[in-house]
Amino acid sequence: MDEKREYRFTIIIEPCEEGGYFAMCPAFPGCHVEGETYEETLSEMRAAIDAFIEDYKAEGESIPDDEFTITTLKVSV
Repeated sequence: MDEKREYRFTIIIEPCEEGGYFAMCPAFPGCHVEGETYEETLSEMRAAIDAFIEDYKAEGESIPDDEFTITTLKVSV
């Protein structure tokens, strides 16, 4: 029986001008989704990450570590 490991990935969610939300996961290039609501976008992102992980496992690749940091930068203008 495989032991499960918990992963934590950074995701970026931003509102779309036309409505809804866009999300991406930098640890998995090309992993992005759109949703009509914030909650739907989170759910779609979880499903997309799950699919990427399954693809990595099927190809025998290791699951990437999340090495991304989100911070803010104060700028005076």
